Amino acid sequence: MNNLTKRLLIALFFAFFTLSTANIFAQTDYVITNDGTKIMGEVKNHSVDKVKFKAAGQEKNKKYKPSDIKETYKAGHGIFRSLLTPKSKKKVFLQVLEDGKIKLYEYFKTSTIYGSSMGTPGAGFGGVGYGSTYNMSNKSWYAQKDNGELIDIKTTEIWGSRKERKAKFLNLVQDNAHVADRYKAEDKFNFDFVRSLIVEYNTSASK
Repeated sequence: MNNLTKRLLIALFFAFFTLSTANIFAQTDYVITNDGTKIMGEVKNHSVDKVKFKAAGQEKNKKYKPSDIKETYKAGHGIFRSLLTPKSKKKVFLQVLEDGKIKLYEYFKTSTIYGSSMGTPGAGFGGVGYGSTYNMSNKSWYAQKDNGELIDIKTTEIWGSRKERKAKFLNLVQDNAHVADRYKAEDKFNFDFVRSLIVEYNTSASK
């Protein structure tokens, strides 16, 4: 087998793999409309405020806002639900991290920040040079118990009271003595620890 034949076989393999993968995603991705209709297809891309979706058998993509659908799923990315957070005036898409008695949702958005256009070059906003740009990410976690209202429990933002969020979380798990005691005994409140407590709470609640 010469090199040209090998290259052709490799190219055909990757083409077949790409088409097969796209076909699998197209069969598993979906959106659920506000009337409960589940439409299978392929999620082309998604963000907190829009989803571009191509329904199975259709040639054109369609864009959905959070007000248009209840839920969407993209293979490899997970489930996103349209919800109103305590900080938003309109619904946004939140990723479902945990889906038990206590549901855990994540809001994640990256914004582009531009360096200062005033002052000395090299002394831009946040230490970024004159005319420079950088990406700033915002991650916030919301919890929902028994399909009640969303409660903000964790964020990377500097605004808001960490003490208040800790108190809200304790109130959320207070009816499970073991989880509540473990939470109070540990002197930490990071993302991983909070999620582990929710997993433990949901596991206990499902027994």
